Amino acid sequence: MGTVNYNCPSCAAPLTFNPERQRFCCEYCLSEFSPEKIQQIYSQREQSGADNQQEFKEEQHEGYVFRCDSCGAEVVTTSSTAATTCFYCHNPVVLKGRLSGDFRPDRIIPFKLSHEQAVEAFKNNVKNKHFLPKDFVSDSHIQKMTGVYFPYWYIDTQQDSHMVAKGKKYRHWTTGSRRYTETSYYELYRSGDVYVRNVFERALSATDRDMLQCMHPYDLSQAQKFSMSYLSGFQAEKRDIEKSDIQQMVDSRVDEYCKQILKDTCNEYSGVEITNYFDRTDIENWSYTLLPVWIMTYNYKGKIFPYAINGQTGKIYGSLPAATSKLVLLSSVISGIAAIIGLLGGIFLS
Repeated sequence: MGTVNYNCPSCAAPLTFNPERQRFCCEYCLSEFSPEKIQQIYSQREQSGADNQQEFKEEQHEGYVFRCDSCGAEVVTTSSTAATTCFYCHNPVVLKGRLSGDFRPDRIIPFKLSHEQAVEAFKNNVKNKHFLPKDFVSDSHIQKMTGVYFPYWYIDTQQDSHMVAKGKKYRHWTTGSRRYTETSYYELYRSGDVYVRNVFERALSATDRDMLQCMHPYDLSQAQKFSMSYLSGFQAEKRDIEKSDIQQMVDSRVDEYCKQILKDTCNEYSGVEITNYFDRTDIENWSYTLLPVWIMTYNYKGKIFPYAINGQTGKIYGSLPAATSKLVLLSSVISGIAAIIGLLGGIFLS
């Protein structure tokens, strides 16, 4: 398993993918190249099964060691890392064996937000939050900012679904001073082909599941056929969760979607209760997809706050600190209002 460095065809300096321009840019000669051009240049190298780079199989503290093509330094990664940066020369490094064969993704959504745009999205999202300390939003608090492609499974299915349910209908009328209610019970049968699209689940076990799930939604219409060149300049993780690991969970979610769709066709009834349900999967397609996330480490008064930012939309995930003085003030106001209400109540009752 070797490393790949994507270098500028004009000057051989390192190339990185620019999210704002959606092009590969060289910081040295300022050349720019389309993704198609870079993929054309490197396609033969990517698709070749031969690997001329030396592979280091030595395992060090659950890490794996590879050699950087640019400076010859050893690059230490975890078993799931597929792209990183050389610690010594800071050039982007892609570990091509990690995303080949059965582990080659089907598609990728390239980063749309640059580092600066992601920071701006974070500021805009939090600056108007109530009870946030005034000095919380500052560039000086950003300890580290890393663009990471995380692996996901997306599933499309076609289900032959059948449901039996009990439904009620009520009829009300009044005769004289009496009001009557008649309840009628019905046995309901529903069946049909149900198409469920874009059921997603994380494909990496070592990361916070809530964070990875809450990064959605993504605009999948912007997904591109996977090419390793998109990883240059970013980190990337390969999947360690297989289809078999989540098949039961996915089936359960699909069943719930299908039940709800069939149940929604019974909206003229009240209190619909499903008594029997079964289905058959006619078509099921799984897509291994890499999605962009900016991971921010925020250091505020000695405490680390981690945040995740959707690299396509700017959606933020993470917890914010609260200003103690503002909370004390709010508590005092609420207590004062409660005391006044209590006093007025006491005066009224006497």
